[in-house]
Amino acid sequence: MMIRFLKQMFLMCILVVLAAVFHCPSGVAETGAVVLKMNHQFPANAPGSKIDQWFADEIHRRTGGRLTIKIFWSNGLGEPRENLSLISRGVLDMAAMSPGYFPEEMPLAAAPNSIPMAMDNVCQARDIMQAFIDQVPEVSEESHALGITPLFFHVLNPYFLVSRDPITRLTDLAGKRVRTWGNDLPALIRAADAKPVPLFLPDVYPALEKGIIDACPFSLDLMVSYDIHEVAGHVTEVVIWEGSSWGIWMSEAAWRKLPPDIRQIVTETAREASRREISVVLEAEQKARTFLKEKGIQFHSFPSADLSSWKAASPDYFDRFITSMTARGKGEAARRMVDLWKTMRKDIDCP
Repeated sequence: MMIRFLKQMFLMCILVVLAAVFHCPSGVAETGAVVLKMNHQFPANAPGSKIDQWFADEIHRRTGGRLTIKIFWSNGLGEPRENLSLISRGVLDMAAMSPGYFPEEMPLAAAPNSIPMAMDNVCQARDIMQAFIDQVPEVSEESHALGITPLFFHVLNPYFLVSRDPITRLTDLAGKRVRTWGNDLPALIRAADAKPVPLFLPDVYPALEKGIIDACPFSLDLMVSYDIHEVAGHVTEVVIWEGSSWGIWMSEAAWRKLPPDIRQIVTETAREASRREISVVLEAEQKARTFLKEKGIQFHSFPSADLSSWKAASPDYFDRFITSMTARGKGEAARRMVDLWKTMRKDIDCP
């Protein structure tokens, strides 16, 4: 008798819990606190990922628990190629994703994440991208048209040429298969008589391991985060790309769910996260360089004459950008971006 009574009580408890779950709107606890889920394209141990965890922790603290951001690392809620579709449709609340993966859908935001050899340091990358958000409204409008809101953008250390075999001159690149993304980097790779192979981040390690690609542009700290040193033993210190990287985006549906005071806290914390990142990123490169040398990775210089020849054989990416945006009715915005870009590049250096 007692056993039957306990079973009935147990079943009643389950029904009560299920009723409560299905009664509450998605992402909202009974207390009224909002929980937003973020899909993240990087592992938790990447330097910028630690900034994102700080951002989430600070949001929770500063809102007194009224807003919680739960991060799913290493594509826990979907592959990188799916992020834009998922967040635009409101399937995801938030995503840490690179606009350069979506050059057709967000061409203005993708440019600083894609155009090669166009920035010199992480401070330029941070300030130039923020200037685009603040001074070129079309950049944010492009995102809003997709149903997403950009909160802040990350920076990455210089992307050197990481390879299975040593590359010490331009002719060594001939015929090599090199990982690319976006619309601009493939042109740079073709200018070296190499073959561009578009790949998302999770595909880089197996592609190098299996010989699908021979080389890829990558930063030293990400080589460590992704264990690339296990499958590629050479780094050529020619900067293939430097710029703004993945953004932290929120769906418009999730943004509208937040009351004004919490939106203000999110905005202020996002700006602070961006400011905190520079020192973290620079320190990560130095630690990674030491680690990689200890692991036997070989570092190679690249002749300045060969770099000049490579650039001469490449198109003018700024002209290409303006021309392509003009064809899409965004030429004026592209010209303002390029003017800002060139001016700020001359004036900004890291301390």
